[in-house]
Amino acid sequence: MYKLDARGRVCPLPLFYTKKKIDELKTGEELEVLTNDVTAKNTIPQWSREHGHEIVKVEESGDDFKVIIRKH
Repeated sequence: MYKLDARGRVCPLPLFYTKKKIDELKTGEELEVLTNDVTAKNTIPQWSREHGHEIVKVEESGDDFKVIIRKH
């Protein structure tokens, strides 16, 4: 699984970095995105679904959010 730490950045940057990293992955590979931007918690899963990727998990821990995406 690939990891992207976008904590400390505000939207649209976490989404931009997520898209860029997803483009580098092969179908079936997973990306774990860490963010502490509340907007990104919603926009990253929404963007992923709109582009046909699977949201494996969304977790919240304190101020941090973890989104795991499987590329399709």
